[in-house]
Amino acid sequence: MYEDTNFLHSFFSLVISYANADSVTHTHKRYPNSKSGIIKYRISGTITGTKVIYYEDWGRREAIYTKTTMKLRGVTVDRNTLTILEDNGRWINNIDLNARTGIRMKNPRYKEYVGKSRIELENVKKKNLKDAGARRAEIEWVAGKPCIVWGEQYTGNETYTWNGIILKRVTGSGFSKTTTIATEIIERVQIPEEKFTIPPDIQVKTVNMFTLHGN
Repeated sequence: MYEDTNFLHSFFSLVISYANADSVTHTHKRYPNSKSGIIKYRISGTITGTKVIYYEDWGRREAIYTKTTMKLRGVTVDRNTLTILEDNGRWINNIDLNARTGIRMKNPRYKEYVGKSRIELENVKKKNLKDAGARRAEIEWVAGKPCIVWGEQYTGNETYTWNGIILKRVTGSGFSKTTTIATEIIERVQIPEEKFTIPPDIQVKTVNMFTLHGN
């Protein structure tokens, strides 16, 4: 349960970080500077593995494939997940490819960013980081892109962002430290439709996040 909760928290943070909009037309563009692409990540530390993000139509559709292995007290846990975002992030499909099950839900944080201008979203993101004790540290290159580095004073976590996209994330410390870093970014590429398609044998259940939280 803890791992699932942590995953959802991290995922919603990504949704907000990727969110963007056009201040004139109010047409929501989660990737305002990139129409389509593939971002490959390497995960190392307490949790090891890979993550690949596919997106098209300025992020209107996005698929996140993650494979990880975590060793804890002699027990090895392998995870193989697929997250598909639809309608600019309004809908989230979280699939467990090992268990062949999934949940579909409305993004509870969607209204926080839809329709806002790019500047407004950047200010919200910076405020959230500062509220968490984060301070803008420096510029560092990740996968050939200049990233702003945010260091969280209270947790020691670090977030590296480029055009609002997280290209590197360092969480924990010591034996619990995990680093997720982009190794390659390919833009303006045709994405196969199958990447955005839930496998037909997956049993998907629609849930209401507000009901789960008792709201």
